[in-house]
Amino acid sequence: MVRNKSACVVLLFSLFLSFGLLCSAKDFPGRRGDDDPSKRYEDCRRRCEWDTRGQKKQQQCEESCKSQYGEKERHRPEDPQRRYEECQQECRQQEERQQPQCQQRCLKRFEQEQQQSQRQFQECQQHCHQQEQRPEKKQQCVRECREKYQENPWRGEREEEAEEEETEEGEQEQSHNPFHFHRRSFQSRFREEHGNFRVLQRFASRHPILRGINEFRLSILEANPNTFVLPHHCDAEKIYLVTNGRGTLTFLTHENKESYNIVPGVVVSVPAGSTVYLANQDNKEKLIIAVLHRPVNNPGQFEEFFPAGSQRPQSYLRAFSREILEPAFNTRSEQLDELFGGRQSRRRQQGQGMFRKASQEQIRALSQEATSPREKSGERFAFNLLSQTPRYSNQNGRFFEACPREFRQLRDINVTVSALQLNQGSIFVPHYNSKATFVILVTEGNGYAEMVSPHLPRQSSYEEEEEEEEEQEQEEERRSGQYRKIRSRLSRGDIFVVPANFPVTFVASQNQNLRMTGFGLYNQNINPDHNQRIFVAGKINHVRQWDSQAKELAFGVSSRLVDEIFNNNPQESYFVSRQRQRASE
Repeated sequence: MVRNKSACVVLLFSLFLSFGLLCSAKDFPGRRGDDDPSKRYEDCRRRCEWDTRGQKKQQQCEESCKSQYGEKERHRPEDPQRRYEECQQECRQQEERQQPQCQQRCLKRFEQEQQQSQRQFQECQQHCHQQEQRPEKKQQCVRECREKYQENPWRGEREEEAEEEETEEGEQEQSHNPFHFHRRSFQSRFREEHGNFRVLQRFASRHPILRGINEFRLSILEANPNTFVLPHHCDAEKIYLVTNGRGTLTFLTHENKESYNIVPGVVVSVPAGSTVYLANQDNKEKLIIAVLHRPVNNPGQFEEFFPAGSQRPQSYLRAFSREILEPAFNTRSEQLDELFGGRQSRRRQQGQGMFRKASQEQIRALSQEATSPREKSGERFAFNLLSQTPRYSNQNGRFFEACPREFRQLRDINVTVSALQLNQGSIFVPHYNSKATFVILVTEGNGYAEMVSPHLPRQSSYEEEEEEEEEQEQEEERRSGQYRKIRSRLSRGDIFVVPANFPVTFVASQNQNLRMTGFGLYNQNINPDHNQRIFVAGKINHVRQWDSQAKELAFGVSSRLVDEIFNNNPQESYFVSRQRQRASE
């Protein structure tokens, strides 16, 4: 009996000891990652991705992870790009058949993190404007938001910021600027090892004043050196405008085949439904192209269709049944499986998407029949914008423009294409366009834009009830004739939208040239041939043409003083230098 009691005591003591060791092991630093809340948070999020179905349930699961482990994680900066690359590396270590699904999860998570970062940035900016009253405090708060949610400390090539300008009371802050789209406003459709295809959010998502151009979409295609872009067609009329690198663009219409050597400044008009493929000829530089889409099915929404593909993108031919494919191609099903999605085909194309690495011999062969566009009438679908005579030019800058009236390549889509080359420390003098809304893409350097805008309601009113919208309309009527200055710092990759009749000016920084390209967009009911660019300063400004009595009545001073000011720069039009003005002061 005593022996049995002793055994029980020993057993109980062993159980307590084991339990104590297990409890202490929970926080033992030797266990990998258990003392790191961010590691536990990442593991929890990963389980959400693998174990939950449906976007709503996955978001709820991730919110639960955030509440348990994410408090420190939210304040610890991390690089989504680095996480995406690490995720892709983990996928490559898995079994071959599991890799495509793993890579899709990596891409989906990366895109969700980009969207979340943009939402957090906007919320942070709204908080600054609600809590901070002093302009300098607001500016500091917004700058901290940008550094926290938009600037990426892991990237070695951090773009230079445009020179800081003093913010005045009544100036439209960049945070509530519906006309400035940061380069992070693009969402990637195909982000891969050899390239990236990303699409800008819809214009009217920022403000209803941009609804007139909401049928258009802008995208950026980037192909790494010696890369081939998979053949595809699109349900949209497209304008390709090359901004960097050199390559070959080939497309096939129902009539014939067109192939062009493309360099910066080349514009190619591609009809809807044409099959397009591209190749980057360069061994070092990326090929970067701005693509404007005008969808033919659903305004503001377009899709690509790939006849050849593996997992992402898939071949659209795989969606047809065998009963259709076999007689249509007069081919046995085994061969069709091999071509469109069989096991050998998937293994051969494993890890490849829209962008494929090509040999130099293949690249040279693709460009053998290509021509080089130059004159506006030389090619049916293409021309080189930068080979034309500048519309405006002097020692401070040059402006190139191609309109549908003069360039037949632009008539199907009814778009104006432009390029601005502004030397450092120079100004493109204030002006406005009578009918065109210009979407400007910064391709090189930095600077800023200043634009005059009426007092516009914020984006939230666009989605509110009708009663609140009526109140906003009444407020707009009361504030008619009052304006705000909108200033946007611009750097490479940024988008700035200039609505028709909004006076605007562009300024290059003191230490860098500013290069931009633009698309002039028109409402469906407007004839693009009737657009005029009207200058309010410089040698050819419209005030000079006013009657003397109109000048005196409008400004309340003598017409001589008006003429003295508006005719004070008789030698320079369009572009002026800030250095000259500062020297005269």
